[in-house]
Amino acid sequence: MNPSRRHNLLQPGEEGQEEEELRFTVEENAKGTRIDKYLAERVESLSRSRLQQLIQAGSVFLNSAPIDRVSEKVKGGDLIALLLPPPAPSDVEPENIPIDILYEDAYLAVVNKQPGISVHPAETMRSGTLVNALLFHIKDLSGIGGVLRPGIVHRLDRGTSGVLIVAKRDDAHCKLSNAFKARRMQKTYWAIVHGTPPQPQGEIDLPIGRSSSDRKQMTIRPDGRNAVTRYKILRAGLGGTLVELYPLTGRTHQIRVHLRHLGCPIVRDVLYGVKKYQGRGELERLLDGYPGIALHARSIEFEHPVTGKIMTITAEPPGPLAAVMDRLK
Repeated sequence: MNPSRRHNLLQPGEEGQEEEELRFTVEENAKGTRIDKYLAERVESLSRSRLQQLIQAGSVFLNSAPIDRVSEKVKGGDLIALLLPPPAPSDVEPENIPIDILYEDAYLAVVNKQPGISVHPAETMRSGTLVNALLFHIKDLSGIGGVLRPGIVHRLDRGTSGVLIVAKRDDAHCKLSNAFKARRMQKTYWAIVHGTPPQPQGEIDLPIGRSSSDRKQMTIRPDGRNAVTRYKILRAGLGGTLVELYPLTGRTHQIRVHLRHLGCPIVRDVLYGVKKYQGRGELERLLDGYPGIALHARSIEFEHPVTGKIMTITAEPPGPLAAVMDRLK
């Protein structure tokens, strides 16, 4: 594609803003592949639905000609140009919510997320999230995903505390996202569970999919996506166990679903609790009023997207959770 045409694709009011252009030469073995699928396999930082939006908006060129059909087929030797428009301004307001920044440099930050706070806004919740806090405390977050400065590379459930990586530059965001998808991130969790797992250490290798009876829940199902969690027991007492967990995949609610399958649900996890444990016992009493579930993202090990240095960041559990962990023997 001729770079001189790029300015003509800017929207009104965007003069002076830079677009990012990505170019690809289609391999012979990709002949017959839909263009949206082809791009999704090569631009891992963008979802297939987002790429379809860009195609329909005229931001994808095939052999210098704009296309708008997401089902367009490619063939070997085709030249594809993808224009990523400047991020749109976010309508999320910065809020002076305290956050615990564990590490920060020019490319990324790592925070210790508190329990009970959602990572990002939703249609029904525009304030009080981690993104609102990040916009106040960190001024140069990345714009991947089409919205200015959200910076979110991965997520934790609202009730889960612990370590979370935030990108400050788009190139760092892309590399970190790709590392997550390639399973090059080593994550460790601590959980206080009811009961005791069947073995001191083990591996849970069971596929997870959306529940057919409750759309809020995930469940073990044969046609689900593969999910693997390793675990080992650290301490026990008060009718429960402190377990260290190492998820090898990143499915929604993976640890919570796998632990429930073992018959050892996480303390205060109402969504995946087992009735005989819910709201009962010493562990529930000790964590009464705790704003989350007894699951903490303890540490993450990753390769810095720019320097290549192997980094290990550790987050201490919130005070009430740490106090209960200390009481287990």
